[in-house]
Amino acid sequence: QWKREGIKYAVDEKGEPCLKLTMGNVALDYDLWEGLRNPALVGLYPVGLREIWEFFANRRKTAIDESGRQTIFQIPRSYDFACKNYTRALIISVMLPFSLKTIESYTELFLKEKEGSFHIFARMYEDVDLIIDKATMRIAANLVADDRVAVGMDNDTVKAISKEAIPSTRRGTSHGPCKGGNYSQKSIAVLMGLGQFGVSRIVFRDEINNGKVERFSGLLRSIVIFDKKKLVKDGSDGVIYPTETWRQFLFDLFDFTNITPNINKYRFC
Repeated sequence: QWKREGIKYAVDEKGEPCLKLTMGNVALDYDLWEGLRNPALVGLYPVGLREIWEFFANRRKTAIDESGRQTIFQIPRSYDFACKNYTRALIISVMLPFSLKTIESYTELFLKEKEGSFHIFARMYEDVDLIIDKATMRIAANLVADDRVAVGMDNDTVKAISKEAIPSTRRGTSHGPCKGGNYSQKSIAVLMGLGQFGVSRIVFRDEINNGKVERFSGLLRSIVIFDKKKLVKDGSDGVIYPTETWRQFLFDLFDFTNITPNINKYRFC
């Protein structure tokens, strides 16, 4: 399975992973899920910046006060503290696309032979899932510094935040039919411009290479960084700011009852 031809993620001409990445930033009072809180989209009680911070702060609370003395009080830093000491949240969304060869071989198996095993696709999913999970947390750990907080949103972290920062009355079926917890990796990826929704909310990304359209689809993860840098609103350094105009465009784009030419043309590369 570890031979080059057995790799389950997409690679370029040099054999390197075709990792897709995008970055966006928002102020700490920005509502990521405005207009999206319903079971058909991100659920009723999605994890936002406040919950991510409170999870981080609670995990790192200390029994040492400012003077270095032991204290019985273990108080995590509040979100108000974060808003006063950090200027923005930088959100990095990444996709590790599946190997197109593996997908095609799996498809041909059923189109031509009419029978076969699901194992090929299942193993591909499991391998890519593990790789992107580990890579996300390692990168997040490397990004930690005195003047910034980095929270890697892998599977375990999403489950932990959903359990620790969201009341039990706002989880599971009370939240909506979302996989893994109350944080939508797919919606974050689309909001940050990594890809767009297709059938069944599958996120895909189209790119034109050598005059041909290449479609990428894979597993998604993200890293949320609270730092003290200036909020970028002009798109400089490849960092986007999700304006109200951008959000409205996304709403129109994924309303598939809207087939007007000026919207439909953006649904394909």
